[in-house]
Amino acid sequence: MVESKPKVLVLDSFDQEFFERLEKYCEVLNETRMDEAEILIVRSNTRVDRQFISRLPNLKLVVTATHGEDHIDKQALAERGIPYRTAPVQSYDVAQSVMAYVFAFATNMVTADRSMKRGEWRKKELVGFRVEGKTLGIIGYGRIGREVARQALANGLKVIVYEKDAKARLENRLPVRFAETLEELLSSSDIITIHVPLTEETKGMIGERELALVKDGAYLINTARGGIVDEQALLKALETNKLAGAALDVFYHQPPLLNNSSEKLARHEKVIASPHSIAQTTEALREKGERVLQIIKEYVMKTSEPFNAYF
Repeated sequence: MVESKPKVLVLDSFDQEFFERLEKYCEVLNETRMDEAEILIVRSNTRVDRQFISRLPNLKLVVTATHGEDHIDKQALAERGIPYRTAPVQSYDVAQSVMAYVFAFATNMVTADRSMKRGEWRKKELVGFRVEGKTLGIIGYGRIGREVARQALANGLKVIVYEKDAKARLENRLPVRFAETLEELLSSSDIITIHVPLTEETKGMIGERELALVKDGAYLINTARGGIVDEQALLKALETNKLAGAALDVFYHQPPLLNNSSEKLARHEKVIASPHSIAQTTEALREKGERVLQIIKEYVMKTSEPFNAYF
């Protein structure tokens, strides 16, 4: 007879159906009992660092329902022999949002909406551009980068990619051009979109030197992580009209509300800002929950024979 179910702590939001299904075969804990947790489920809002892990003496598995892993201290987990799994299911959703930003730039849609709400009629000056034939530069060619390329090509854009991983190049099946250097991509692109993880190597990857290389009047999109872009350099590029605009779903400081570079960018007239929310579609959240449940099921069945009865 099974004495207890696996004890799970969920620290970020999922829909009600997810919790109802999880509770069928796991005991879902609240934060007052977090020290009992055997499985931890998070998204990017929770930083799983050494100090946090020390509060979970019974932890056996971490599941992050994200593409990015910069909020996970993998070294600290490895030292305790705790595996972690990811549930990267939002490639399409991020990509469609990148395309939404591209079309917003092309149509001046956000600027038009803001001015209309101020009672202004600026029809003559709000002249946009066709996206067809423009060059989209994609920095990073993982799951998301490839999906962005697919959707961009379908909308008539040319695509140039910067990706250091030779395997990603070999596995490519889309008619994109690979830049040999980041500098080549920056100087060739009308719109630049970032899709690399935040690591020591990519932190500050786009700074003043890099922004000086972009075409005058280009646009920058960042839906990856805030630390990849030097925010002071980005502010300067916007103020000097080096960049015509930027779209930011992520910031160095989140939320960007403390009178710092992030807040200045979020409030800037040339910036389309969103609160790290663009990939939160109903479909993606449901799929994310499905994948997390599958990960837990596979892990528990493999490691704990008595728990098999719950699956």
